[in-house]
Amino acid sequence: MLCLELHGEAFMRRTMVGFAILIIICAGVRSAMGGDKIDVPKVVTKSDAEKILRVPVKDAKGRNQNGKGGYYDSEWTYHAIEGDKALMFDVLYAGRDAPPHLTQTMFSVLPADGSKSTRIDGLGDKAIFCPNETGMAMLHVLKGDILITIGIHGLPADAVLDSEKSMATKILANL
Repeated sequence: MLCLELHGEAFMRRTMVGFAILIIICAGVRSAMGGDKIDVPKVVTKSDAEKILRVPVKDAKGRNQNGKGGYYDSEWTYHAIEGDKALMFDVLYAGRDAPPHLTQTMFSVLPADGSKSTRIDGLGDKAIFCPNETGMAMLHVLKGDILITIGIHGLPADAVLDSEKSMATKILANL
């Protein structure tokens, strides 16, 4: 009988230790997955940028940054090696510590320069396309607490919308 009780305690101890290890692993995986934010140049590559702009481009310049205001920002640009063509991205995540409705408020005041915008259906929760006189055509997509901005400079506005929509779809798939 004593032998049976000891076997039972050892079994129970191994089970509890195994369960504790499983919980630690699951918590670590959840923490790692929750902390993963988009790194735009890994989603939209230099090769993608060259196809869109139809010219060779420099390596992406920009940053991934956790802001003090409770947000995460991945802001990157590909510039043409020659000329003024550029492809710009900004993906902003409003975190728990960000002001309430940060990205929704930002989206509501776009376009910032007061230029004309066109509503685009089928992307995120809301999307607008904003070409302007400076040669920059921008697509803004709101998906939950994430605001995606994609801009193309140096190509006609009517020629960039499909490319911007394609990139937005690619980014949305990686959120």
